[in-house]
Amino acid sequence: MQKISPYSFYFLAMTLMVSSCATSNLKLSQEDKAWKETVLPQSIEIYHSIYLIGDVGGAEENESTIPLIELKKHLAVDNRVDDATDVVFLGDNIYPVGMPPVDHENRTMAEHKLNVQLESVRDFAGNVTFVPGNHDWYEYGREGLKRQEDYIEKYLSQYNEDFTDYFRPSNGCGSVDVLHIAHDIAMVSIDSHWFLTEQENNYDYSDCDIQTRKQFIAAFRDTMLNLKDKQVMLTMHHPLYTTGKHGGKLNFSSLMFPLSQYKKGLMVPLPFSGVIMGKMRGRMNAQDSRSASYVGYKKQLIPYIESHGNTIVAAGHEHTLQYHKVNNVDYIVSGSGSKRGVVGIEEFTKFAYGKYGYGLVDYYKDGSVWLSFYAESKDESNFGLVYRTRLK
Repeated sequence: MQKISPYSFYFLAMTLMVSSCATSNLKLSQEDKAWKETVLPQSIEIYHSIYLIGDVGGAEENESTIPLIELKKHLAVDNRVDDATDVVFLGDNIYPVGMPPVDHENRTMAEHKLNVQLESVRDFAGNVTFVPGNHDWYEYGREGLKRQEDYIEKYLSQYNEDFTDYFRPSNGCGSVDVLHIAHDIAMVSIDSHWFLTEQENNYDYSDCDIQTRKQFIAAFRDTMLNLKDKQVMLTMHHPLYTTGKHGGKLNFSSLMFPLSQYKKGLMVPLPFSGVIMGKMRGRMNAQDSRSASYVGYKKQLIPYIESHGNTIVAAGHEHTLQYHKVNNVDYIVSGSGSKRGVVGIEEFTKFAYGKYGYGLVDYYKDGSVWLSFYAESKDESNFGLVYRTRLK
């Protein structure tokens, strides 16, 4: 028998590792590769629309972001009625650590990161919703979150005096917020980072109706039961299904040079350690979907979502665009508002893409619901429709 060289095993392992790496490239299920052939309803009126854009808080100094610029242009030429349209910012509204105090050296930059988002919807007369993300909590905790809410609502109330409740849930509480946006559509907003870290923080929640995870789950259950006759758009930051970095999908650099994730420029090749460290990180970091707190988050929310039977779930967190269908529930990830990322594909994945972009959900009067993603082209030279599908 011919002896197999150890180098052959190494080469095979490296080949398998490279083939399984996540990339920013477009990924589609087999049945969705013909998405361009889908035909939108031609004679049926849209009665409500929701733009979804997340993780937009990474604008550079004196600059906006490509998705915000494109969203503002889209809203300006859109023939959808503002009063029947929502724009939702899905968290991580200020990188890297939320809103500092007024006299802090980083306050001006934090305001700029918010201002470019607020300017993109300043002339928009529909509802605007900001939900909190993990980076909005970092460093300054609940006080930073309340400062961000106060800044957003003061800014936008200058242009729309009839609507002032732009940040949900409010006041850094673990509330289950409900906004009725159409006669049969309710938007439910939750603070997923609050849920993931409730046991770890030491904030005083005595002024909040909900103070523990147990109370939150009871409120979420009751809310979904009370909305049994409504279509629900559930908005939060952390996705329940993801094929991005937080779902354990890593790119070649992260697998080959794992230490570079923790210290920029530390390019020590440790390919097998990279695989092990990737799996360990997923279990130890509360922001990754395989951690104990994240698994509990999914385990406790998903049954009530599935039993409701008419819910679309929208989140950010991953710097990518994704659409998954699991047990007849539609899961949207739209988190590439200021950063790009990498994606893999699973059996439940319909679409995944790692470029800048945002999502749009349209509700038609015939009962159909359509999802569209607008994003950069592969070579990043153009921006436009990259995918659409009928959800219902």
